[in-house]
Amino acid sequence: MLDSYARLSRNVSGELEKVEEQHADNQQVIERLGGVLGVELTDDDLSAWKPSVRRPDWERLLARLASGEADGAVVWHVDRLLRLPRDLERLLEFSDRGLTLGCAHGQWDLADPNDRFILRVEVAHACRSSDDASRRIRRRFETLRRNGVAHAGGRSFGFPGRERMPGADGARVEVPAEVLVAEQAAIRDATAAVLAGASFTSVAAEWNLAGLPTAGGKVWTPVLVREVLSRPRNAGLVEHDGVVVGQMPGEPIVDRGDFQRLRAMLSGRRRGRPPGERYTASGVLRCGLCGRGLNGRPHAGTYPDGSPRRQYHCNKRSRGCGGVAADVRAVDRELRSFVMRRLSDPRHAAAVAAARARVADRLTAVVTEIADCEAIGEALADRLGRREITLAAFDKANQPIAADLARLRAERDSLAVGEPAGPVAVLDAATVGAQWDAAEPAERRGLLVAALGSLHLVLDPAPKDGRRVFNPARVRLADPNTTLAAPAG
Repeated sequence: MLDSYARLSRNVSGELEKVEEQHADNQQVIERLGGVLGVELTDDDLSAWKPSVRRPDWERLLARLASGEADGAVVWHVDRLLRLPRDLERLLEFSDRGLTLGCAHGQWDLADPNDRFILRVEVAHACRSSDDASRRIRRRFETLRRNGVAHAGGRSFGFPGRERMPGADGARVEVPAEVLVAEQAAIRDATAAVLAGASFTSVAAEWNLAGLPTAGGKVWTPVLVREVLSRPRNAGLVEHDGVVVGQMPGEPIVDRGDFQRLRAMLSGRRRGRPPGERYTASGVLRCGLCGRGLNGRPHAGTYPDGSPRRQYHCNKRSRGCGGVAADVRAVDRELRSFVMRRLSDPRHAAAVAAARARVADRLTAVVTEIADCEAIGEALADRLGRREITLAAFDKANQPIAADLARLRAERDSLAVGEPAGPVAVLDAATVGAQWDAAEPAERRGLLVAALGSLHLVLDPAPKDGRRVFNPARVRLADPNTTLAAPAG
């Protein structure tokens, strides 16, 4: 009783040797050996060389040989069955049973030590042949990547190539230049939109409405949009195993810095996590102990209205000291009172209003961008702490964020320096309060920055007096030219 084993492969001329033809040849060998066919076993298009590949019918063959259901096996060629020495040794575990292994080129008695030696040599040769082919292929692709040639299986959205176009009678034709221009503009606009807060769902809907199909002619989904915008090729980069190994020739579709920011933002997201809430003082309020910017985060318990409590805190993962934290709503109440007093104070109205008129738009944008970068950095650190990403992946994703933060903070500080002059009307406190109440967190940050002028806003640690009531005196102004330290007592 001999089983027939086949695996899709190519013969010496490079043509596919179909499994049906292999089983037919195996049947002739079985008849020549005077045996009868047991079962036909096929692992179609599964590698016998890659250790990670599991071949179900190979495992079934071993089980049949171990149980005695089969007395041996016939294959079209030994390397169809065995390309790893460890697999041969598994087969030789049953050699004392007198099993037969046959093929069109010969037969082996597994109980014969000479035949076992010959099999070991043949399998070692087959393994070496696979290793050499793999090495040549890897070398070829490494050379292509270094030369800026990205490996792709077909035309990609935004890149030239051939595909089936309408009216081409099913033939593949070169994609027209105007189509490429439209696709590349869509990638640039979508990258900027996502960095500004747009969702992949809205981008997919926009591309579908604009009549821009995928490179395969399908409609866009949020997942497909994410995949397209995440491609290193958009920035002219060639990556291998997450490492940039080459630069594509020509002008990239998107700016490299924008792409790195987008990649970092996506790396910081966790699946299923709700969108992060914006915090009014994030990126503006500083720690009274170490001077680092404070971040917002959820906190234990709920507010009387049922919403989850949140707090500003000095984040150790962002190189803070971790020694300062306070309830968001308590701090924001003090910030509202401060902004109302500051913007309605005749002694400061002229300077503050003039400064706001000159730099408010850019300063608000910079502060908002700082908060976004800090939120991304915090999300990355959270994923690292949960071991959802490696330290190497964290460092790679965090590097452009850290560079952006340094640049943006320097710009923020330069915009906030100085005491501009010029008489202006005093703002009414009630009007400022109404603007604050109706504004979104980013707009409130703009009011807060305008009220601060060249000063810094500091949150001191809670006094160790056992009281759990927020002390408004913890929120104070500080001169940026002096050391940020908590006042004595």
